[in-house]
Amino acid sequence: MGSVGKIIVFKLAATNDSSSMKKFCRQFYGYLDRSCNYRYQYRRRGLLDEHPHLKLQRGVLVVRKEDAEPILSFLESYNAEIFARDITLQEEDEEQLRVKGD
Repeated sequence: MGSVGKIIVFKLAATNDSSSMKKFCRQFYGYLDRSCNYRYQYRRRGLLDEHPHLKLQRGVLVVRKEDAEPILSFLESYNAEIFARDITLQEEDEEQLRVKGD
């Protein structure tokens, strides 16, 4: 039987303005920073870069159970609507989460 993971479905509140949405996306997903008139590029890491995850579609993530708490806390800080449940991971899911995390 597979290990336990967590599925997280979230939707940000419509009251967030564009600057707070930009800040959220940069902190959550990371971004590509360019300097010196696009001469240099730097990948700025986000919260999801620190935790192995599977992004199923927009606003839907599968994570290991031990990695769920910091992600849920971050989403709550932006007043997101969150649906989170424990799930049983298939072998291929476990392998993808292991490869992304190592």
